[in-house]
Amino acid sequence: MKQDQPEQESFLGLRLLAICLLALSLIVLYYAFQIRQGAGYSVVGTLFFPLVVVIGLVVFSLLLLLRTTPLFPDHELGQRAAAEAATTHWATVGLIGLALLLYAFTLNLLGYVIATALFFPGVARILDSRQPLRDFIIGLVLSVVIYISFTRFLGVRLPAGLLAGIL
Repeated sequence: MKQDQPEQESFLGLRLLAICLLALSLIVLYYAFQIRQGAGYSVVGTLFFPLVVVIGLVVFSLLLLLRTTPLFPDHELGQRAAAEAATTHWATVGLIGLALLLYAFTLNLLGYVIATALFFPGVARILDSRQPLRDFIIGLVLSVVIYISFTRFLGVRLPAGLLAGIL
């Protein structure tokens, strides 16, 4: 970069990220209060960990938002954000975001195993993979292993969807 040319700064994306994280923290807070309480007494209730996550999200979102305001600008952060934005292939980011939304909407309907087995090769293709069969097999194996690990060994319920009678 030339000496007489000032370095570019970009805070818009960072501000949007901070605002989205604040909105996400409100969503997490809402759903945290939807969790049913257990019948017994516990020092650490079911609300404890979601509240820790919400507090962390709010604090770090506000700190990020503060660092992108004219009051407390972080010039190095703004320069890095501008450099990253200039080299980012936004079509790929958008397609992966759309794939993630589609995955989220089909997760309960299809179930974790099928939705993940389809999501994995889809994202691999967006990232320019040329071996769809291999990607599908890897996605299927990973989704089955993760499903069994979480539901059988950790007691975490994942949606079975269309495979409810089989799994």
